[in-house]
Amino acid sequence: MTEQEKKEMLAAMAEDKGGKRKFWSLESKFEGTKTIRILPPLTKKGEKKFYFPHRVHWIDGQPYEALDQTIVDAEGNIIHEATVDPVQQYVKKLYRVAQKGSDEYKVAGALNAKQRYISRIIVRNSEDRSSELQPVFYEYGPTIYNMIYHIMTETDFGIIVDPKNGRDFNLTKVGTGRQSRYETSTPSATVSPIFSDAESLRTLFENAYKMDYVKLLEIPTAEQKQEALNEYLGIATKTQAVVNKSFDPEEDFSSDNEPDVEVEQEVSNESAASDEDDDIDSILNEFAG
Repeated sequence: MTEQEKKEMLAAMAEDKGGKRKFWSLESKFEGTKTIRILPPLTKKGEKKFYFPHRVHWIDGQPYEALDQTIVDAEGNIIHEATVDPVQQYVKKLYRVAQKGSDEYKVAGALNAKQRYISRIIVRNSEDRSSELQPVFYEYGPTIYNMIYHIMTETDFGIIVDPKNGRDFNLTKVGTGRQSRYETSTPSATVSPIFSDAESLRTLFENAYKMDYVKLLEIPTAEQKQEALNEYLGIATKTQAVVNKSFDPEEDFSSDNEPDVEVEQEVSNESAASDEDDDIDSILNEFAG
């Protein structure tokens, strides 16, 4: 079997096992450290941030986009205009009437919208470097976001998402399931480029360019959210509609373009290194400003 055939087979097996995953994540029972690299904003797509913020209501283990947020893509197009959200309205009502510490107060906390952030990352893999050419989406919460903000604004680590002079990030997970903690995560002590060769860098950014944040989101209707809330609360309701969009990284974001890098023949090592640096700078200017 070819490598592509193997990947397609494993992707099909994963789908049969339990559906496709939108986001990369550490396994629930995993404890330890995985090294990732957070990609910079793609200025070629009009991005100014290396992340996409959004708010989600979790209802009975399922995520639903908050309707009282305005969602805008990198070009400034409004994907969703903020409207009244029945779940958030219910949460506000509970907070007004419930006594702190009561069951109702706990329900309000569970249903309250959660702030989330999505970034494109690569997962370092010393056993299969080719896997690093395909970025994945990583969704995280305020703990990791605040940690990264602190690192980049108040420490000497600097802008760790810089593609040329940034740092890998050692994502450390302590505990399992809902007891997981990430506070001991740290940037690498060493400054490094994402990749040191232009061919890999171009392939990476061409793949990343195809990854649109807003394609991950599917906005439910107010009726769908009300129905989900009613079901969660045990109120008679219609059959709950499915509002979570499946995501297949192999299908949607596989690279179908060969890297467009010319290789000079019979040049000195110094000249080749200079040309490689020029190619890298050109690629970074094209995709990441």
